[in-house]
Amino acid sequence: MESDKVPMRKWSIETWRLAGVVAVLALLGALGAATCRDMALARAASRQVDAVYERLSWLEQTRSALYRAHGARNAGRRAPAPPPPALADARLAQSGAMIDAAIDTERATLRRQKTAEAAQELRARNALALLLLTMTALIGYLLLRIRSLTRSGEAAHALLQHSETRYRQIVDTTQEGIWMTDADLRIVYANRRMTDMMDCAMGDLLGHRLSDFLPETALQRCCPLRRNGDVSLRDLQYQRFDGASAWAMVRGRLLRGERGEVSGALLMMTDITERKVAEQALATAHAELGNRIALRTAELEDANLLLRAEIDVRKAAQQALAHSEERLREIISMMPLALFLKNADSRVVLMNEACEQQWGVSFADIDRHGEAAYFPPEQMAGFLANDRAAFASGRLLVDEELVWNAQLRENRLVQSFKKPLFDAAGKPLILIAMSVDVTDRRRGEDALQQSLLQLRELSDHQQTIKEEERKRIALDIHDDLGQNLMALKIDVSMLHARTGATHPRLNLQVGRVLDTIDATIKSVRTIINDLHPSTLELGLCAAVEWLLKEFERRSAIRYQLIILDDSANATLDNRQTAAIFRVVQESLSNIVRHAQASAVEVSLNLNARWVTVVIADNGVGIQPGDHGKAASYGLKSIKERIGALGGELVIDGRKGNGTALSILMPVAAAPALAA
Repeated sequence: MESDKVPMRKWSIETWRLAGVVAVLALLGALGAATCRDMALARAASRQVDAVYERLSWLEQTRSALYRAHGARNAGRRAPAPPPPALADARLAQSGAMIDAAIDTERATLRRQKTAEAAQELRARNALALLLLTMTALIGYLLLRIRSLTRSGEAAHALLQHSETRYRQIVDTTQEGIWMTDADLRIVYANRRMTDMMDCAMGDLLGHRLSDFLPETALQRCCPLRRNGDVSLRDLQYQRFDGASAWAMVRGRLLRGERGEVSGALLMMTDITERKVAEQALATAHAELGNRIALRTAELEDANLLLRAEIDVRKAAQQALAHSEERLREIISMMPLALFLKNADSRVVLMNEACEQQWGVSFADIDRHGEAAYFPPEQMAGFLANDRAAFASGRLLVDEELVWNAQLRENRLVQSFKKPLFDAAGKPLILIAMSVDVTDRRRGEDALQQSLLQLRELSDHQQTIKEEERKRIALDIHDDLGQNLMALKIDVSMLHARTGATHPRLNLQVGRVLDTIDATIKSVRTIINDLHPSTLELGLCAAVEWLLKEFERRSAIRYQLIILDDSANATLDNRQTAAIFRVVQESLSNIVRHAQASAVEVSLNLNARWVTVVIADNGVGIQPGDHGKAASYGLKSIKERIGALGGELVIDGRKGNGTALSILMPVAAAPALAA
């Protein structure tokens, strides 16, 4: 124990006390931050479980809709030669199996997310309980220490009160007005002579600023805080409490705390109002006034000597606090988080048991052999660089480091918090460091990121399957229903031509049937184009041009297509072409429904490396928070499809100035992702 006290005596009491307070506050702050982080992670896990619930519900609704559509199609099929039911059932079974597989995957993800959410909530509750227990133990210890120090310092306090009484008697009986202020120039003390000079009670002065009684020019001349040093005798004009002006001779000096910091100012004022009023008549008494000032100055110097003696007595009483440093070491050793202290040379001088467990080595071994014997050279270089960076910045440094655990025989990822302390001269003194093992959390984050990537790939795969299914249905309608309608039209046209002269009424009815068949054929063509436009086979530029014409025909909005470069039009595969076409179609639908625009401009730039699509309108404009609303599934769908292709979506909208939607996608990204 005696050997442990030797290095503690080398440092001042103020330094040790500051180090202990900062260490305890840093510990409590780190515990609070860890608790808040765990609670935030628990909330994030809950939101992820809700998101998986929504995706699972959507998949089940999709499966139900698929079966209902299949049943309705079987019930409404009237073709004379329907396809074999086994083929339709096989396609339905294939689609249902794919959706069931997706549902099983989502349910497995839901179970994992629920498990992760429960574990995260448990960690958050444990962290909060640990923080409360630590604060309770610390408060109990401080109360015990305060009680002990109060009992041990009663004698010193009595002596301090006696000395303070003698000092106040001397100050109150002096003929000089004395002001004491804090660092903000607020009056904290005034003697009896000062209250007489101000013509008010002491309670009326306390709390006022010097600027309430002294003009700014006078403060610049006589205030030690403004001049950053002691002030010699100066004549100045001040304002009494009742507003009357008076003159005084002022002398001031800075007041410093125990650590040498500026804590306030001491102003000694001698009222020379009568001398100023009758300056000519009192010229002969100038020497006597100087003697009086010298005498008063001597009295104040004697008072300062008494004050210094009083300070020495107080320091003697404060030396009892040095014993609390040993107790602080015991508290540090019981902390659950890894805590260690380093000196200015980055050598470990103290570490608790939690740090020993995190590093897999005891403090005795570290102190005997040094850190280099237990950590790889590259890690030692990183530790030294981070320590120097913390001392250079002079503030809390948070970083992640790899630490070799000698017991586990593996590298552990820790998040370190390093706070440097400096001595009165500004030189590095000590480095307080805490570290939290985040290896398991990082592994969980990596697993979650991999799961999100798989979900995005699954969503893109579903979109591809949906587009292929649309294409197949469109071809089936064209080859089967379209041909039947065309044959029916030919037969009805022949009947219409033959009955024109012989059966006028039948001819009129057949004409109506022929018009109905034409309308049906037109509807079938519209359905085919909605499912899979035939212009997609001609490339993206031709498909977008056809789409704009269709929207312009259906609405009163003017559409304009600008093709900046179409050199890569032929190199885009069907998947990329269909995805970009559907994004443009969804964007135009959103403009028709929400933008209230009168003109839309679409520009395409298809070069060898990048595909750039810009869709701009002159409507009401999207607000910054609109695309984050729960009902904005169109924008979310667009963003997901572009992200699955390796692209980026940028939305620029201002209220009343329209909206511009920009899509930037690499040409080679989509095939690579599909592979």
